Parts: sequence; C-alpha cells; structure tokens
Amino acid sequence: MTPRNAATAEDITQPQIPLIDLHQPPHLLRQQLYAACSTWGFFQLLNHDIPSSLLSQFREAISSFFSLPYESKLKLKRNANNSRGYFDDELTKRRRDWKECLDVGVPGSRDWSAGDDADINPCLDGRN
Repeated sequence: MTPRNAATAEDITQPQIPLIDLHQPPHLLRQQLYAACSTWGFFQLLNHDIPSSLLSQFREAISSFFSLPYESKLKLKRNANNSRGYFDDELTKRRRDWKECLDVGVPGSRDWSAGDDADINPCLDGRN
C-alpha cells in the first residue's frame, strides 16, 4: 500500500538544464538568462548560429588540451597577473574541486594588440 501523498516513480522527474533560445524577444531572453544563472549557474543555448563544424573543432581542440601531460598544462597556469589560463585548484567550501579548467577570453577592448593591463582593457572583475 502506498502512503497518502507519497511520490511515485511516475511523479519523480529529472531536472532539466535550462534551454535558452537566442531567437526570442530580448525581454524574454533577459528573464530566462537571469533565472538560469541565478538558479542553475549555467544553461544551454539554442539557435546561436555557431556552425556545427566550428563547435566540432572546438571540442577536438579542448579535448587535445586536456589530454596533455599535467606539466604541459601548468605552463599556461593562471596567476595574479593573468586571470586567463589553466587551473585545477579551485575550492568549494574549502575543499579542492575535482575539475580542470581553461579560462579564455578576449580583451575588454577587443583589441588584441593592447596589453592585458592597458587602460582600454578593463573588465567586470578587473584586468585580464
């Protein structure tokens, strides 16, 4: 006998990663981005118009990078003077996360000839 108000297998569903369609009105897009970032911390974009061939090249490149020996990845380790690069020492609740990351990005000015610390390259979290 099932207790009253007890969940059954049919009632239990897996949470869905937020799907955000870039081909929707801006006000809906903003609302969905806010909700996804504040509740999940990530989301999947739909209709982003990035060619599948470019996505495949990216997946191959990142797979190649993370397959490198640890010593090779450390050559690109981020530090106090460079917020972009490899890291594997992030903490959550004072415990080291089981992940490796590669932070990449463009300069705030979009000018690759300017140095990371140039006045035209400020970002939200400081200079890159």
